[in-house]
Amino acid sequence: MRKSPGLVLSWIIYEQLGTLHYDFANTIYSAVVVSWAITLHVKEFTRVERYTFLTMAVSQAASGLLLPVAGEITDRTSRTRRFLLVLTLLACVCCAAISVAPRAWMILALFAAANFCYNASLTFYDSLLPTLAPKERLGLVSGLGVSLGYIGVAFALPVGLMARDWWARNGHPHELTPVFAVAGLLYLLFSLPLFLTVPEKPAAKRTPPGTPLVGLAFRRVCVTLRLLPRHKPILLFLLGNFLCVDALNTGIVAYAPYVVNVFGLDHAQAGRWMVPFTLCAAALGFLGGKMADAFGGRRTMLSAGICVAGALVIGSVATSFTVFMVSFVLLGGYGLSTIWVAGRKLLVELVPDGQMGKYFGLYNVGHKLSMVGAVVFGVTADLRIGPLPAGGYRLGLLLQLFLLTAGLICIYKIGRPDERTAPAGPTR
Repeated sequence: MRKSPGLVLSWIIYEQLGTLHYDFANTIYSAVVVSWAITLHVKEFTRVERYTFLTMAVSQAASGLLLPVAGEITDRTSRTRRFLLVLTLLACVCCAAISVAPRAWMILALFAAANFCYNASLTFYDSLLPTLAPKERLGLVSGLGVSLGYIGVAFALPVGLMARDWWARNGHPHELTPVFAVAGLLYLLFSLPLFLTVPEKPAAKRTPPGTPLVGLAFRRVCVTLRLLPRHKPILLFLLGNFLCVDALNTGIVAYAPYVVNVFGLDHAQAGRWMVPFTLCAAALGFLGGKMADAFGGRRTMLSAGICVAGALVIGSVATSFTVFMVSFVLLGGYGLSTIWVAGRKLLVELVPDGQMGKYFGLYNVGHKLSMVGAVVFGVTADLRIGPLPAGGYRLGLLLQLFLLTAGLICIYKIGRPDERTAPAGPTR
């Protein structure tokens, strides 16, 4: 069935605002709050990095435990959009409330709640993608979503910088304080097209009235996990995606503290230098979507991972900020945007109809639990390594290469499409 351009555009706008993943609404949250503001803001109160990174890991892990059940629910009910709306509203409110929190523990608690709701929403909106485009065009639609999301970041960052400059000019302490209210408002504003124009996702597997849905969903998730070893391509994908995204998540949250402590940028400069990255990633995300449709999700994901590996190596040893930014913008921009696009495309290629929500739940569990590298970076960054300036930050970034390499090996072993067997998991 031909999909309405309005439906596709609405999904793209919401998809860019979020998560792992990078589309208009939640990409604003991810870039403005996670990549730029929160680590710098909390460090002004605590003087160390580890508390923010540990809070981020705990909140994402908590949401990850919910996602498989959430995915099963999306397959069995017609309430996907309702759950998505509630989680989005809570994420926006908690994010905005950080601007009025006077203590570090309050900031971290609100950030944990916002991050939990934001990440928990991802399964619900990801499960909408297959309803908006045929399989042969999923790469293009997903790539357009990622590209539009980065354009949203290029719009939101200057707005956040203006709020920061206004706050600082008026002599207020903690110059990033108003940024969180701005991000929460923009996150909510650009989420509205999805809720206003996209119809509810129909249930793929109807559940009889009166059935305890959460208990049923939990049991089906357990069955799915037990059967995963029989479906080697999906198992390899989920493991490989987990490891690749772990390195990406670390790069996202480590960017601001890295450039501030390694290259001496101030808070505003760290934010401004994200704009060329987001514009480049917007163009390269569209390219990645086209490549995923032309060459398949597996090959495209491998090419993106190799580019991320190059960016990690160059970035961790670069003594010139110019060299760092060139690798960050070109290699990192293509790798970051395209891994999300190609990963979704590859999963849809592997999973049969009627089980999308369940496997997207497991897919997003990988995104949320993949904070091992971030914890390693946060702890390592606080270390002093001999006479090397900011040596802990450099080592923390370089260590992500091991996780990424292991993930790419798993993706490579999935094999060509004609070598795979589709899962015949439980459908009732």
